[in-house]
Amino acid sequence: MMKAADFYRRVEAECPAFQARVTARALTRYYNACFRPLQITAEQFSLLVGIGGSRQPTLAELAGRAGVDATTLSRSVKGLQRKGLVNDHGGRGRAGKRLGLTDEGRRLMGEAMTIWERARAGLAEALGEDVSRSVGSVLSRLALAAQTASASPAT
Repeated sequence: MMKAADFYRRVEAECPAFQARVTARALTRYYNACFRPLQITAEQFSLLVGIGGSRQPTLAELAGRAGVDATTLSRSVKGLQRKGLVNDHGGRGRAGKRLGLTDEGRRLMGEAMTIWERARAGLAEALGEDVSRSVGSVLSRLALAAQTASASPAT
């Protein structure tokens, strides 16, 4: 029988979910620090990218692409609206209203993209270019594998 301490070390070393959460928190702290001068968080930057990079998505579409609950996302979008970075129009509810960046949102994203590029380059330099290029592919494959496996979970 495996000792509890050995089990915990094994989970830390082998569990993709555990490793992904640790990595996500570290990346979030890194990008939050990078975006602090703009007074936005990494989460807000991601939402602004999702809104600005789409053709006026609905909240439901944005939530589906991000893999998050629409109710949670709605609260985050409202915060961006209060800051004057996002507007909504048309339709009703999460599936009807269309989201877009305001002029202020587009201006801020111009500054944010410069910061993001420096932050990305810093990570690429720290990782090495080859590893940096492969990370996105590996993460996409891991997400796909998790989706496939969730169709028949190992219980």
